[in-house]
Amino acid sequence: MVKNFDNSLSNLEGASVQVSEGNSYPEPGMASVQLLFSNGSWLRAEYWRITKDGKAGRSSFDHHQKYGLPEPIDAVTVLQEQLQDKVVTEAHLDKESGDLIFQFSNHIKLQIFNFTSYEIWQFGFADGAVEYSNYAI
Repeated sequence: MVKNFDNSLSNLEGASVQVSEGNSYPEPGMASVQLLFSNGSWLRAEYWRITKDGKAGRSSFDHHQKYGLPEPIDAVTVLQEQLQDKVVTEAHLDKESGDLIFQFSNHIKLQIFNFTSYEIWQFGFADGAVEYSNYAI
C-alpha cells in the first residue's frame, strides 16, 4: 500500500491546489480543510500547519484564536492565501508519524498531521484510490 501511495503522491508534483473549509466543528483551534488539487485529487484534513522560509506560520490550532489581536485569526483564509497560485514541488508521507508533507513553490511547506489511530485525514487520488491516515503506515 505505501509504495502505491508514494507513487500517487509523486503524481501531485506540478499540481496547484484550492483550499476550502472542511466539515469539522467550528470551534477555536479547529480548522478542518479540504484541498482540491488540479490533477483531480483531494484531501480532507483536520490538523495542519503551514511554514514559509523555514519558519512556522499559522496552523489549524490558531483558528478563531484572538491572541490579543484586533480580530480572531481565520486560519483557513491564511492557508488559502498562502497556497494561492503555488504548485506542489514535492509530496511525501512520513512513514514514522503518518504525517503528509507537501512542499510548494516559494518555500512554502504544508504539514498534515496524523495524531491518532482514527481517520484524521482522507486522501482521494485522481485514479479513484482512497487512502486513510489510519491505514497509511
